[in-house]
Amino acid sequence: MNLNLQNFLDTHYSPNEKIILACSTWPDSMFLLYELLKTSYKNQIVACYFNHKLRIEADEEEVFLENLGKKLWFEVEIASADIKKIRDTLYPSISLEELARQKRYMFFSAVCEIHETKKIMTAHHMDDKIETFFFNLARGSKLTGLINMTQNYGNVLRPLLWLQKSEILEYLDSNNLEYRIDSTNQDNDITRNHFRNEIIPKFYKVNSKFKENISNTLTYFEEIKNHLDEEVKKFLQEKSYFEIIDFNNLSPLIQKEVIRYIYY
Repeated sequence: MNLNLQNFLDTHYSPNEKIILACSTWPDSMFLLYELLKTSYKNQIVACYFNHKLRIEADEEEVFLENLGKKLWFEVEIASADIKKIRDTLYPSISLEELARQKRYMFFSAVCEIHETKKIMTAHHMDDKIETFFFNLARGSKLTGLINMTQNYGNVLRPLLWLQKSEILEYLDSNNLEYRIDSTNQDNDITRNHFRNEIIPKFYKVNSKFKENISNTLTYFEEIKNHLDEEVKKFLQEKSYFEIIDFNNLSPLIQKEVIRYIYY
């Protein structure tokens, strides 16, 4: 497997910059952690684990990561919060998944500040990108939501987007590398799991290469969006206003994109 992670790190990090890795201890993030430990940046890794107190095995995952950090010589940062209690008490209108994501990224941002970096590395892979595509498509979304994940967006870096989950698991198991499994992955009452376990596998009957094909389509969507953004910037010319007569001369699609660009 030619991940070429060293080149990715050389592009996005300075020689002594800390690498803040969001680490769940599940296969994806553990694979990325093991690969990072092969690079010249191995002494700059800070693996971050956030315990949402939603699963009984989460405390064991904390201990697993702490012990592995001592064994393989990388830093570990851990935080926890009773997400269900916080949601029920303070934010009843927010889903558990969304609140958990918010609190988790607040923790990552705090770790970044402590270690004087702005970048967070995650182990999202091709399957994650495709699941999110279907999820957002079903809810109704424009191009940005359909594209959903890029290798470099804001302060989040995702070097594994071209890898499939099956490749990650095969590599970990063939090399006897330790990881943990999320017991809730089989709970199909969770919408994302329903997509992952029930809906997306049916596409294999249509085309066994559907994941690569959808990934290529999303790259094409990204190119379209970048072109539209350039057209909008050209029209606005670094301004946040426009003459209505000029706006009316635009195509309906560019008009919508101008409004989106200004207000969203």
